[in-house]
Amino acid sequence: MATSKQVTVTTTSQSIVSVDDVTQRVYLHAKHATYIGNEGVTSSNGYLMDNGDKLDIFLNVGEVLHAVAGTGSGTLHVLITAQK
Repeated sequence: MATSKQVTVTTTSQSIVSVDDVTQRVYLHAKHATYIGNEGVTSSNGYLMDNGDKLDIFLNVGEVLHAVAGTGSGTLHVLITAQK
């Protein structure tokens, strides 16, 4: 089953994909410069997604994904599918 959402990303790191008991495939579409990574991600250590960038990643069982904006706030579109 797929879950979609739009997350408002600010300069405070926040969880955008939570821990699950299955592998998750995550599709991201940034509408603002956004940095993604693990808990504690910052604009200095995160993976930069510029406005309009798209990313497709897998999260293993127990992994989380966090995001933070370098400045201001913006939208991150998220689609999550469970993998068996």
